[in-house]
Amino acid sequence: MKFPDGGAALLADTLTLAGPRPVRLDGFDVVLVDRSHAREAVARLDAVGVHAVGTVFAHHGYWGFFLPEESGDPTWPAPARYVGAGSTLTLPPAPQPNAAAGWIRWSRGPIYTAPLLLHAVLTDIAIRSHRDDDPASTPPHVRPLEPHAMPSHKIAFFDLDATLTDHRTSFCRWAVEFAARYGITLKEVEDAEVRCAGQRDQFFADLKDTHKIKTSIVSLHAQYRHRAAELVPHRPQVCTAIRSLREDGWRLGVITNGDPSAQRLKLRSARLDGLFETVVISGEYGIRKPDRGLYRIALDALGASSGFMVGDDLGADVAGGSRAGLHTVWVSGGRERSSGSAVPDHTVQTVLDAVEVLREHSDAPLPAAA
Repeated sequence: MKFPDGGAALLADTLTLAGPRPVRLDGFDVVLVDRSHAREAVARLDAVGVHAVGTVFAHHGYWGFFLPEESGDPTWPAPARYVGAGSTLTLPPAPQPNAAAGWIRWSRGPIYTAPLLLHAVLTDIAIRSHRDDDPASTPPHVRPLEPHAMPSHKIAFFDLDATLTDHRTSFCRWAVEFAARYGITLKEVEDAEVRCAGQRDQFFADLKDTHKIKTSIVSLHAQYRHRAAELVPHRPQVCTAIRSLREDGWRLGVITNGDPSAQRLKLRSARLDGLFETVVISGEYGIRKPDRGLYRIALDALGASSGFMVGDDLGADVAGGSRAGLHTVWVSGGRERSSGSAVPDHTVQTVLDAVEVLREHSDAPLPAAA
């Protein structure tokens, strides 16, 4: 049973259980939380004001939250119980609109609950509960939350595609393989990319129709997401620059649109995984840049109210970052800003130049969060 990105309708179409039975978790994880803590967590996440909680089901005195695959790190605080993909778990009968028995909450949007926000709330609840019982100690595997919404001159978020990673090289590598596989020329693939301006559904529809490719557009797109992510090059200079910022006391995050598994694979391929305190991916939250809510989630994860946003997209990164109260750095790649587009605070050629801007302006006043 594998849930692609989507919403409750996909869950209802996929999950056709007539009664409670063990189901293999495929493509998602689950965290089980005792009822009282789960109720409090849902109430607090709802107060955040973004779509943080997806579909929730009952399980022997616990509530179960669906999470994206590989959400087991960091360790979930007791008494939460993490169940990873590949395990079996008894789920209630097939849900119906407005919830059937066994389904506490029925999401009409993405089925996933935001793992970072849920983890932070459960950690806070666990710390408070433990201190009530024994104020002198802190439970194992639990790190207290950072002070909430504190301004910092050393907070920075980075876009992923074409900012931290070399998107052009990964696309070219993929295009060579794709052209060879389907017996077309590399120029024909590149011409389709220009015609469709990077719109992937249109791009694959164009290639499929023009070259009579039998594979479905959905399959072509899925293959592209995975293989292009594997082909992202490792850029040692970028890794070194990010690591040096961390060593200088910067707290760093990634804010990116896209499919969660593909975006995390890109970070691993580029050897950037482990260098950021938080990675916020639109596919896990049901909102995309430039929506201010996605930036708010990232700021909340670092307990900050201001900082820098570095990205290559004037709309998603610069306009979105500015609306969220972030100081913006546009990685132009040599492009000129078009009339009427968002105005960045700083313009640079590459992400390495952006790192230098961060160093130079680490003590500059930052705008307050909107």
